[in-house]
Amino acid sequence: MAQSWPDDWGPHVVTEGDLRSRVEQHLQFIYPALSGDGLVDDVLSTLGLDGTEAVAAVGPRWDEHDVAVITYADSITEAGKVPMQTMHELLDDLTGDVVSVVHVLPFYPASSDGGFAITDHRAVDPRLGAWEDITDLSETYTVMADLVVNHVSADHPWMEQFCSAEEPGSRYLLTAEPEDDLSSVVRPRTTPLLREVETPDGPRLLWCTFSYDQIDLDFAEPEVLLDLLRTVARLVDAGVRWFRLDAIAYLWKELGTSCVNLPQTHEFVKLLRTLLDARCGDSVIITETNVPHDQNVAYWGDGDEAHLVYNFSLPPLVAHTMLSGSSVAMQQWLAQLETPPTGTSFFNFIASHDGIGLRPVEGLLSAAEINRLIAAAHSAGGTHSEFDTPAGPKAYELNVSLWDLFAGDGDPLGVAQFLAAHTVMLSLAGVPALYVHALLGTPSYWTPISEPPRIVTEHGLPPVEQNKRTINRRKVTLDEAVDLLGAQDGIRRRTLVELVHRMLIRRAQPAFHPDSPQVSLDLGPQALGVMRGSAEWGQTVVSVTNVGHTHLTVDLKVLSSLCPEGSAGTQFSEVGCVDLLEGALHSPSDRVDLAAGQTMWLCLEAERREPALGDRTPA
Repeated sequence: MAQSWPDDWGPHVVTEGDLRSRVEQHLQFIYPALSGDGLVDDVLSTLGLDGTEAVAAVGPRWDEHDVAVITYADSITEAGKVPMQTMHELLDDLTGDVVSVVHVLPFYPASSDGGFAITDHRAVDPRLGAWEDITDLSETYTVMADLVVNHVSADHPWMEQFCSAEEPGSRYLLTAEPEDDLSSVVRPRTTPLLREVETPDGPRLLWCTFSYDQIDLDFAEPEVLLDLLRTVARLVDAGVRWFRLDAIAYLWKELGTSCVNLPQTHEFVKLLRTLLDARCGDSVIITETNVPHDQNVAYWGDGDEAHLVYNFSLPPLVAHTMLSGSSVAMQQWLAQLETPPTGTSFFNFIASHDGIGLRPVEGLLSAAEINRLIAAAHSAGGTHSEFDTPAGPKAYELNVSLWDLFAGDGDPLGVAQFLAAHTVMLSLAGVPALYVHALLGTPSYWTPISEPPRIVTEHGLPPVEQNKRTINRRKVTLDEAVDLLGAQDGIRRRTLVELVHRMLIRRAQPAFHPDSPQVSLDLGPQALGVMRGSAEWGQTVVSVTNVGHTHLTVDLKVLSSLCPEGSAGTQFSEVGCVDLLEGALHSPSDRVDLAAGQTMWLCLEAERREPALGDRTPA
């Protein structure tokens, strides 16, 4: 990737011998009772390191050209073809040249939860493809893969070993005792936490943060860490460079605590960062922590933990802004948003295989505003999920497809809002990521649980209900995808083409580098205004979106007066500007009418950048 960050970015050099001492410090924090070099040697050798490597961080590992797509290997399938190979071929057709990163959701053998209940972390599900397909994909795209660190499937060999009191599984799974006080535990589900199983030593209780089919691992056992690192090494060998740490917040548990975001968990992320910086200098760690905003961004550490954190507050804030027609909450959030430490950024998204989280807007939206979002999801044919707290269940996420939430009936305003929501995301600081089913405009997909739950415990059976987790995880054939894009007079296809067109424009603008400065511009409750870039970055772009449900008039002189003194935006009232999206030139005195859901990307004509000749739109 071409790099365009300012000259004052300096690489951090890990001097010879420093790697070993840093790994030792991480391990001493996580495992204070252990001493000696044995574990340090094992950790280093697992990733092919000996501790003497001199490592130079290469600076930022992304730029304005980078856009990610989130997809399952078999989100779109074609008869007679390996799903991973179909995925590879269709990415070009769907997105042209605008995508650089592909997040392939779990492709391992698994028993449930859309691949997140893994039975073998170092195998590719043969129904999806092979390791060679991942390697082939990495030759065209940067590949992002999941490290599902918290748990394994109940069908994993370790579970069988645990139930038979055999090694090593008998030590690898997290257990609890009947007398343990678990009242402080916070988890993203309302199902019972513990599952009882029979062993030769009598009944045992296993910890299940997410479901009865997902058994938590005990990272207090160092060999569990080593096994995870073997998975990391396998992914690196296959060409994976971006690592999504799934549900990382729950990795370490201590009785008497919430068991979320504990210090050992943060130190684990630092350890992995140190090791991957040494193993492959272009690696990127992304933490997936669906928690309140301040807890989420804590995973940047001091620039020594995650490179990217999922911007979990963004999806619910964008949904609220568009559906309510008011930018007030989001503008306030943008105004106080922290600047990430050097070399880190946000991973921006508004749709994914999961729902739209509500915990990340605790303190940002009122209870009434959250309830209106929940009502909107239900009105759009979706639902919502809850999670357990010591005070009882609370709303956790909206379960609804993004297309249905905004534009399910093809209403022009809803379609405009759907496009505007993505354009706002593309305008913000951070690396943008788009979900394949948002690109297709896939409706919510309800499916009944195919079989009754297999596990009976003292808590009884979990309720058999329509599976909320499948709503955003539909699998379609190529023919179905083509039909979907052509439905309703082709509105989804036209929306996709326009979205890709905007991504092409974006990738040519240095102001949209994920790390360039961002300033919130308060243009009133019907407009969302953001200024990106600076003279140092070679360009300034002002993004203005009409989030209201009626037209909006923007006075360029007023807009110019809101831009920081000395910025290029202040010159709009003197020399005019150009809208990168429409190509329209505006004079200094213009009052520009924006339709509901319309966005302008304004810059000085002299700073305008055209997409490269090689860039193309989808087939």
